[in-house]
Amino acid sequence: MEVREEVRQLSQPLAEELGYELVDVEALVLGRARVLRVLLDKPGGITVGECAAFSRRLGDSLEMNQTVSGSYHLEVSSPGIDRPIRTLEAAARFAGRHVTLTTHEPHDGRRHWDGALLVAKDGRAGVRTEDAVEHWFAWADVKSARLVVDPWEGKRSQRGRR
Repeated sequence: MEVREEVRQLSQPLAEELGYELVDVEALVLGRARVLRVLLDKPGGITVGECAAFSRRLGDSLEMNQTVSGSYHLEVSSPGIDRPIRTLEAAARFAGRHVTLTTHEPHDGRRHWDGALLVAKDGRAGVRTEDAVEHWFAWADVKSARLVVDPWEGKRSQRGRR
């Protein structure tokens, strides 16, 4: 089994026990360093202290189970404002929000899509582009999807009301 999946299997029950959502697990090689990155969330957001406590517990589990051979850095953090969307369940939860979506293979001659995330259904996710056209993709065809946060959202409409 690959390290990423082993870390996910150790992280999932621990996250559930604490009431957190396990957003993603990444296993990276950055130069000579190996990094295990665990992204957590919960309603209202996750704190630095909660990430630190989770990191200590997960680190102990990784050592006890000898999951990773050699040295590595364990990072536990929130998914950030450009949160990755890794599952159809997450896609359904963030429907209506602005996303960037990349497919493995081109659809209609392109792989990169930007627009409002449409409610996931029948194993598919969709994007409504700025020109109001809907594009649907099998979830297996989606390479990556991330929320796009516009810091001025809401401010533009308020400015016109003054």
